[in-house]
Amino acid sequence: MPTIIAVDASLSMMRPVPGRSDHTYHSLALKGVGNLLDNLAAAGKLEHLALVAFTTVTELKVDFTRDYDQIRQAVKKIEAVDKACLITMLKTAVNIMQAWGAQNVLQLVVFTDCGLGFGSTSISAFLETYIGRESEPEYAWLKTLATYKINFICLGVHSDAYFTNGLALYQQLLDAAQLKGQLFMTKPVKAEGGDGGAGGQNAGGATSHVSHKSELGRTAVFELVERLCESSYKLTEVKLKCGSYFRLESSVMLWPPVLPYEQPAVYDGDPIIRTIDQRIDVCGYLALSDIGSPASLSRHWVLPKVERTASRRSSGMAAASKPAKLTLDVTNPNYEFEKLEQDVRDFYLKDPKDAEESGDDADVTVVSKHSTLPLSEQQKETLCVLLHGALKMENMAALVLLGEKWYGFIYAFTDAKKKSNLMLNVLPPGTNVIPWLGDIEMLGFAEDISPGETASFPVRAERRSYSQSSVVWIRQASLQSDVQKVLRHAKKMPDKTQHFYKELNRIRRAALALGFVELLEALAMLLEKECAQLTLNGANTECTLQLQHAATELRKTSNRDIKSTIVPLQKVGGTVDAGAATAATAATPAAYLY
Repeated sequence: MPTIIAVDASLSMMRPVPGRSDHTYHSLALKGVGNLLDNLAAAGKLEHLALVAFTTVTELKVDFTRDYDQIRQAVKKIEAVDKACLITMLKTAVNIMQAWGAQNVLQLVVFTDCGLGFGSTSISAFLETYIGRESEPEYAWLKTLATYKINFICLGVHSDAYFTNGLALYQQLLDAAQLKGQLFMTKPVKAEGGDGGAGGQNAGGATSHVSHKSELGRTAVFELVERLCESSYKLTEVKLKCGSYFRLESSVMLWPPVLPYEQPAVYDGDPIIRTIDQRIDVCGYLALSDIGSPASLSRHWVLPKVERTASRRSSGMAAASKPAKLTLDVTNPNYEFEKLEQDVRDFYLKDPKDAEESGDDADVTVVSKHSTLPLSEQQKETLCVLLHGALKMENMAALVLLGEKWYGFIYAFTDAKKKSNLMLNVLPPGTNVIPWLGDIEMLGFAEDISPGETASFPVRAERRSYSQSSVVWIRQASLQSDVQKVLRHAKKMPDKTQHFYKELNRIRRAALALGFVELLEALAMLLEKECAQLTLNGANTECTLQLQHAATELRKTSNRDIKSTIVPLQKVGGTVDAGAATAATAATPAAYLY
């Protein structure tokens, strides 16, 4: 979840806080940013952060990074300049966030004293011009901003009219633009006075005053940041359970947090909001080749829960926390199995001091002497390590149950830096969400297959119905690479004439399938420019004729049919016959136009 931290650097932030001469709004904002970094660092530095300072202009101090120390150093150098302009900062934030796309949960945290600005750049002036003109292209950036989570850390006291008026307009801006925003502010102060005839005066005769905790100070700002982290940056903690053995379960953290899923209603009823259970059960294991790449709602890291504070327990407390030993029934037919399980349980729950004193095994005694000290986080056993190693070695994924008829799968994922992590893919609710597997609840073990049956899944085809060399244009570099390949073949004609038209038709069909008709005109212009360049360099005449012919055919409406094919000019008696090629192209059957 990329986050932009925006700090108000207007001159009003340099005012001293009422009743707290040792603090200014600016100094409290810097302390709040530092506390936010401390909270995110405690979660494992998983968040990408950027730092901006805004006045009439918005300056990017630190681009997105996980080096929080770099942000700590940069935030100390922010200085007050002039008046604040919130609207300019919001526009700049949209431009900065463009690189992350719409698939990520994007957040914006603003530390401000809720200044309104002045003149045409103020919030009130913006609302006057915006209301009633919401659909105009000038305000299209607000639709992108509406997908962000915007959190305002409002620095001010409720006795200040400047602050309360700002709160009202900030909330009006969020409502008018339909932004997912939240204002974090201190609670209104209450006067504390004495009882009896003192009339609320203290020993020195002064009137009653607000308590230290209710004033806007460092503690109050830290509380606002804590509330922000609790609502937006709290990791999802669940219990991961694998099988029925009590040792194969552990508390894990999911990052980013799993958001509630709004399941549309079948009829005219209200949509159903679904959240995952607090316990995730591993149902079985599937090969990654069988799962493929199904449509999923979100992806999350599965991290072992790390205890930040080590609790020191005395031997008496440790003995008291030890579970009571179960009493087994000798007449039970499964007595031997239950006794074996009880022995294994007692072995793992045995205290190291007891093992040292017993002296039954010399090896146990040696190990226990070194294990009297508390174990570090790296030495503690966790199911994540076991599951990650097994899935990575076997190239498999674990099918997990997230809720009632709601599944996902866990697998070992290796990123571009060759770092391997445990990843959870959350599938849409339902049991038939992976078509080639069929109903997930009907999956079983390979040993249960009847004689003569095959282990293939219901909708798994022997041969793919589409070309193996499919065109994928997710990034700009992929499209540029395909176009450059066509131009390389063009320069080598007539030797590469067949390869040139093969790649040309491949790109043309992909563009028509995607509705990317503008690419055909752009490709025709590139071929004409290449033709002119080759003519100046004295290239082969046939090469220039083929390029001109290809550019003409790309612009024809008849070739907007995905089933048609552009063929090269044919030679008749040593010369290129354009009419024959035109006739061959026209002979292709007509179909639907794109």
